[in-house]
Amino acid sequence: MKRRLAAALVTLGLCATAWGQDTQFAIDKKSCPPQGKTKSGAAISKTSDDGLRNQAKRHLPAGNQPVTLEVVDFKTLQDDANQITGVDAAKTKTKFTVTTRLHLQHLNTAHGTVSEGDLVQVDGFVTKAHPEGSESVNCAAADGTDVHISIGPTDLATEFDGIVAEMIPQTLKKQPGWHDANVLNGIHAAKLRVLVVGGLTYDNEHFVNADERHPKHGQPARLSLWEIHPITAFFVCESGNCDPAQHSQWIALTDWFRKHTT
Repeated sequence: MKRRLAAALVTLGLCATAWGQDTQFAIDKKSCPPQGKTKSGAAISKTSDDGLRNQAKRHLPAGNQPVTLEVVDFKTLQDDANQITGVDAAKTKTKFTVTTRLHLQHLNTAHGTVSEGDLVQVDGFVTKAHPEGSESVNCAAADGTDVHISIGPTDLATEFDGIVAEMIPQTLKKQPGWHDANVLNGIHAAKLRVLVVGGLTYDNEHFVNADERHPKHGQPARLSLWEIHPITAFFVCESGNCDPAQHSQWIALTDWFRKHTT
């Protein structure tokens, strides 16, 4: 899997942004850069709010030892972000500059300190999955579309109780079971625990939408704008008793898909 993923990477020198010279981004078509393009095909500045956020969503985290988080930690991180920005993200959107996006670093959780761009993992249950529409991060779908996955803490959770994780079209797109919302919704129907690994990203394009009694129209339901985006590995627990620290106890999504479709 790592070799396949590495083949999809390119190293870009972005000294003028929050990303360092050795930062790696998921690339499919060279015509769709990490900062994306508008729906009309116009360029997006690497240092604009949209450009910085899109680069965060296409950034591939370094290392192979993810920080283990729980869904509740994403609420803690949202509280931190609210304090950093000085606004309630359920009511106000914050635009970031190169400097202010760097404030999304070295945040404390019950499981240690994490920063945007870190490799993290969270276990939970798929509550719903669906393909995204045309987004600037993928150059208005010219580079494909993301798959939006809601991850809840229990098999009875709703989207409002959980977080968002995204499979992006630039990575592992040819692997069986990946980028298929029907497969993921089948895992939901089976009430199987999953382990999602990937980059920690703050999606300031939206509002927090955690109140099921007063949902925000057009906003993804979730308790935090912090998400795993992009997903770099996805595992399924068939035994019902898998340890997130022991990936060997889980079955990779591709293997699970092959096992249940042959």
